[in-house]
Amino acid sequence: MTHLRPRTRARGFTLIELLVVIAIIGVLIALLLPAVQSAREAARRAQCTNNLKQLGLALANYESANGSYPYSFAWQWCPADTLCAGSVGNHHGSLVSLLPYIEQAPLFNAYNSSGPMWIDANETVTATGVSTFWCPSDGSLNDAVYTYQPGQIYNRLPHRMRYTNYKANFGHLPMGVTGFVQGGSGSSPERLRNLQKQSGPIISIGYGGAIEVILPHRKGINRATVKVAEVKDGTSNTAAFSEHAHGLLAKDDYVPGSFYDWGWWNSGNLGDSIYTAFYPVNPFRKTQNITRFDQAGPYINAASSFHPGGLNVAMCDGSVRFIKDTIDTWALNPSTGLPPGVTVQGGVWTIAPGTKIGVWQAIHTIAGGETVSQEQFN
Repeated sequence: MTHLRPRTRARGFTLIELLVVIAIIGVLIALLLPAVQSAREAARRAQCTNNLKQLGLALANYESANGSYPYSFAWQWCPADTLCAGSVGNHHGSLVSLLPYIEQAPLFNAYNSSGPMWIDANETVTATGVSTFWCPSDGSLNDAVYTYQPGQIYNRLPHRMRYTNYKANFGHLPMGVTGFVQGGSGSSPERLRNLQKQSGPIISIGYGGAIEVILPHRKGINRATVKVAEVKDGTSNTAAFSEHAHGLLAKDDYVPGSFYDWGWWNSGNLGDSIYTAFYPVNPFRKTQNITRFDQAGPYINAASSFHPGGLNVAMCDGSVRFIKDTIDTWALNPSTGLPPGVTVQGGVWTIAPGTKIGVWQAIHTIAGGETVSQEQFN
């Protein structure tokens, strides 16, 4: 007689067991996700550090070849065949000057230096994005391009602009490249005094040449570019470039303070490719958008980043430091927008004798005489 074995039924998961497994998987994912995000941010920060390293080395090579650092801003006469003929416009900034030193010589050679940056002849250059100028942690710039319609910026044809996350240090006061003189012009003594107060290595060179053509009765005001020998505080203690989190700005259409109107990589204006250390590191985490002396305040003119805890800064010796949010800095009075001991009258900035500046401000002066130790960078 054949005996049939009883079939054994496969035991499945109960609902409770399934829920427990799902919960465990969820916990593991929750634990793993921050680690993955941290690893990705570490990689982005490393790439950002490398970009700034390239800019620091390019700056050193530029200085070696030319005998000084590049300027941040200069006026340029407009050719007769342009919409701005008979006037001046802003010439290119320091990032354009550094193009040949970051393997972008063809782009530099395409720049038409016979006129300002925004004439039609320079649209090919301004429309080109340079990935070396973009921090991977700020994905807003990868495909960002804005087209100015004819006549908006001295252009007859549609004019495209691209942006930068890296800006040059022109000092620790928030005066603009125009000298920040309310109602002043030409060779006013206020402009001259403010030009001399620019304390960084990459500065505006002033008001010469074209101003004299337009206003023959005025003498142009000029300041020479900075030589490395003038960095008396030491190249390892003086900032050259820092980050700016451009993606913090709103994307309103052609509105002052918007994403599209600031951060042009080819322009040497404050708010485009230069910044001030007047405001603290990452001011959007510490203070309100103070607009008393700057059109759009610290969100445009200060150093900032999307990196947790701080930002990267390239020093004049080519090294790159990570500056923490906790670095010692000036405390701004929210009601005045000024730190204690700092005043502005008639467009002239004055720091009272004995006024203590923060370490953040100290590393943005080339000859302030401050002593900064390694521990103070943190």
